[in-house]
Amino acid sequence: ENENFHPTVKPTELMQYLIRLVTPKGGLVLDPFMGSGSTGKACEREGMNFVGIDEDAEYVEIARRRIIGVAPLFAEVQ
Repeated sequence: ENENFHPTVKPTELMQYLIRLVTPKGGLVLDPFMGSGSTGKACEREGMNFVGIDEDAEYVEIARRRIIGVAPLFAEVQ
């Protein structure tokens, strides 16, 4: 269920560090090529707002599951 086979997956901790460098607390991060959702997961952990876009429905579903893992209420915001 939590399998992530995206070819360029990034460590969530790296994405947390990068968004803290450039995004004010509570800011908005746009990821137009979200893939498996590492940036979205990092945003949830850091208290940032997030908009993610991807054309591959399979990756969108992986990202949704990963983000729900750190923000269960996200499941209700579809």
